[in-house]
Amino acid sequence: MRSVFNRLPMSPRAICLAFETDSMLNTTLCENAVPLYRVTTNTHGSITEIRTTGSDTLIARIARKNIFPSTVTFPDVNGGKPMRIKEWLKPTKFPNGLLGCTLQTPLGDMIMGGHPEYNSIALFNTDLTQIIAHWKPKSDSLPLILVLSPGYESAHAQIIAAFLYEEQVIRVEHKNSELAEAQGRLQARYPYLLSFSVPITGFGAIMGRNLWPN
Repeated sequence: MRSVFNRLPMSPRAICLAFETDSMLNTTLCENAVPLYRVTTNTHGSITEIRTTGSDTLIARIARKNIFPSTVTFPDVNGGKPMRIKEWLKPTKFPNGLLGCTLQTPLGDMIMGGHPEYNSIALFNTDLTQIIAHWKPKSDSLPLILVLSPGYESAHAQIIAAFLYEEQVIRVEHKNSELAEAQGRLQARYPYLLSFSVPITGFGAIMGRNLWPN
C-alpha cells in the first residue's frame, strides 16, 4: 500500500468547485462560474444543508449537536434516515501507521486523510494510489476550490459534505487555538497539525497523519 505522503496523479479533467465565499456554512459552489450547489446554515449554526441550485434539491444535511452525536442525512442513502458522523466517517488506522477516516459513499469506501503537497486533507481510493478530491487553497486571485476527479459524480453529496464538515470543525478549533485548552484539544484530535500560526484553508500546516470525526 502506498503512503499518502507519495506524490499521486490527479486527472487533468478534474472538476473544480469554486466557493463564492470562504465559508463552510453559507456559500455557493460553482464550476466555470456556473452555480451548482448552495450551502446554507440556520442561525444557530446547528443545521447545514447542501442543495442543487437549479432544482433546489436537498442532497445532504449535517446536524451538529453538543450533547448527542452529530448526524448526517442523505435523502437517497439509508432510507433518508440520519446517520451518526462516526458511522459515516469511521476512524481508521492503516498497517503503515497512518491514521485517517473511511468515508462511506454509494461508490464504495474512500479514505480521507492529509496530504502535505496540498497542505490540507485529501480523499483517496482505498489502496491510497489515487487522489479523488482535495482542497486548493484560495489566493489573492483565486477563491477556495474543491478539486474532484471525474467519475465520482454520484458520490458528490458525500464528498462535499465530508469536506465541509471536517473543514468547519478544524476552523472552529483553529480559531480558539490561542487558548491552551483549545490548542490541546486540536492537537489531540488532529495530531498532524504542526502549526496554528499559518491557516491554510483553516488547517494550518498539515502533514497528513490523522483525521478523526466527531
